[in-house]
Amino acid sequence: MRIHKTISYFCSFCGKKQEHGRKYPNGWCQGCYKYFHSGGKVNPLPERGVIAHDDLGNVVCHICGRAYKRLGSHIKESHEMTISEYKEKFGLCANSKTTEYNYSQVMHKHAIDNNMPQRLLIAGYNTRIQPGDTHLRKDKKIRLQESIDKRNRNKYK
Repeated sequence: MRIHKTISYFCSFCGKKQEHGRKYPNGWCQGCYKYFHSGGKVNPLPERGVIAHDDLGNVVCHICGRAYKRLGSHIKESHEMTISEYKEKFGLCANSKTTEYNYSQVMHKHAIDNNMPQRLLIAGYNTRIQPGDTHLRKDKKIRLQESIDKRNRNKYK
């Protein structure tokens, strides 16, 4: 039986604690090694409240200056915060896009090709208000027609 010895060290770039048997060149963690080995670079940090992009269109992180196609995954993995916490901390709009434009377009096309809108309609069927149903919302009963009227008013604004 072979026992593997675990080595504990801190990445020389990001400072993240690593607890595994493999040590990468320059004292980097696996994430930093993959990023820089594939040609990644550190960009200037974006201004507060601004989404910045690098030369390839990737979104630049406000914390470390690295650019990614999907910033949310990087924020969760490397900085241990949710994307909503990140947006709040750096003054970004809740609706701001944190993915690279072409990536978003490709994923949108995949969703349409896989019939996602129809699948969402079917999945939400049991949660829809049916004629004659009343639901409690903020201690008031709301009739179906009131909900439909509200939806139509918001749709045409």
